[in-house]
Amino acid sequence: MANQTTVSNTNAASGGSSPESGEGSKPKYPGIRLTCNGNQLVTQHVETRITEGGIYYPITPSTEGGELYQQSFAQGELNVFGQQKIAIETEGEHAAQGGATAFSVTGKRAVNFTSGQGIAYAMEQYYHAPGKGSTMVLEVGARALTKHALNVHCGHDDFYGALDTGWIMLMGKTAQQAADQAVILRKVCELSLNPGMNIQDGMLTTHSERTYYAPEADFLREFLGAPWDMIDSPTPAQNELFGPKRRRVPEMMDLKHPVLLGPVQNQEHHMNGVVSRRDNFNEPILGFLEDAYKEFGELTGRHYGLVSTYKTEDADTVYVTLGCAAENIEEAVDYLRDNEGAKVGSMHVNVIRPFPEAAVINALRGKKNIIVLERTDEGLSGDNPLARDICCALSKGVEAHRHKGTLPPIKPEERPLIFRGSYGIGSRDFRPEHVLGAYEYTQGKTHRKDGKGAD
Repeated sequence: MANQTTVSNTNAASGGSSPESGEGSKPKYPGIRLTCNGNQLVTQHVETRITEGGIYYPITPSTEGGELYQQSFAQGELNVFGQQKIAIETEGEHAAQGGATAFSVTGKRAVNFTSGQGIAYAMEQYYHAPGKGSTMVLEVGARALTKHALNVHCGHDDFYGALDTGWIMLMGKTAQQAADQAVILRKVCELSLNPGMNIQDGMLTTHSERTYYAPEADFLREFLGAPWDMIDSPTPAQNELFGPKRRRVPEMMDLKHPVLLGPVQNQEHHMNGVVSRRDNFNEPILGFLEDAYKEFGELTGRHYGLVSTYKTEDADTVYVTLGCAAENIEEAVDYLRDNEGAKVGSMHVNVIRPFPEAAVINALRGKKNIIVLERTDEGLSGDNPLARDICCALSKGVEAHRHKGTLPPIKPEERPLIFRGSYGIGSRDFRPEHVLGAYEYTQGKTHRKDGKGAD
C-alpha cells in the first residue's frame, strides 16, 4: 500500500509510507515481529507493559483482554518501568469503569476492557471522567448492541453511543494500528488530561491472527516516559492549574494534598465549567495527536495521522469508513482502477473524537462523490454518525468560503455529493463485490431493490 498517505488537520495531504510497508531507512524502533491476535497484541504486548492497574469486567469480544491482564498480574510480571500492577475483576462494567477512573486520578496508569452492552451499562461513568482529569484508556472491541436480537459480533453501535461523553476516540483499521494507537493515545491522554477510547473491530480485528510488530521496551520508555516524570505544563490552563511543571500523570486524588473533584455546582458555575473545558482542555487535543503521530512515525516507521487516505490524490469518488472494512475497500479500489480505469480512493478516519474537520476537508474537498459506509443504522436519525460529522465539516468549509472562519474554505462547487450506506452490522459478511456495488450505484449503473437510484 505504497500509495497510502496521512492528512493533517491544517495542511493538505503529506506523504507517508503505509503503516506496515517498511519503506525508507530502518527506524530506531521497528518492533518485534510476532504472531498473535488483536486482543493479545493490544493487551499482552502494550497495556500490561505500560500500566499499573487493570480494572475490568469480562464481556465478549473483549474478555480476552481482561484475562491476559489478570494472567500477567498473577505471574508477577512487572511493567517496563519496573512496577508491579494490580488486576481487579469487578461485579459489572459500571463498577469497572468507576474503578478505573478512580485509580487513574491517583496518578496511576489505568486500563479497562469492554465491548457492546458493557459500554452501554457503564455510560454514566464516562461523562464525569474528563472533568476529573482522568488519563485512563478504555480498550474497546466494537460490538453490535442488542436490539431486536442479541449479537456478540462486530458493530459500531456501542462506541457511537458514547460520542458525546467527552472522550478522545481512536479507531484502528488493523490490530497493528490498534496497538500502535494504544501507545499514541496514552501519550495524548496524559498531555491533555482527558481519557480516551482505543477501538478495534470486535471479533474481526480482536480475534484476527496475523503477524504483527510489538513495541520494544526501550521504545515504550522513550515515547511515553514514566508516570511520575515531571514535565512542562503543555497549555496555559494547565500552567495556571499546576504551575510550570507537573507530574506526567497528575495525582488529582492525593491524601497529603487533597483537592475537590466532582462537586455539586449551581447554574452559573456549572455552565462556566462546561464551556471552559472546551476552550482550555479540548481544543489542544488535535494538535497533541498530530505531534504524537509524527513522533511515533519517526521512531517506528509506521505512519498514521488524523485520517489515512489511499489513492485519493486523483480520485473523483472516495469511500470513507471506520475499521477493518477499509482493507476490503482498498482491494476494491485497486480492482476498479486496474479493470475499469475508475478514479476511486479510500479514506479511513483514525480519529473519531475530536472529529478532525480540517483534515477531512483537506482530504475530500473537490471530489465528486463521497461514499460513507457505516457499521450501524440509526433508523430514526437523519443520518448515521460518521456521515453527520462529515456533512457538518464540509458545510462549515462552505461557510468558511462565504464568511471566513478557522477551517479550510470550500467553494460550493467543490463540495462533493455524499452517498450513505450501512454494512456489516453484527459482522454480516462484507466483501469486495459489495464495495463494487456501492460504486456502481453512484454511477447510475445499478439501483436499490426498491428501484431507487443515484440518478
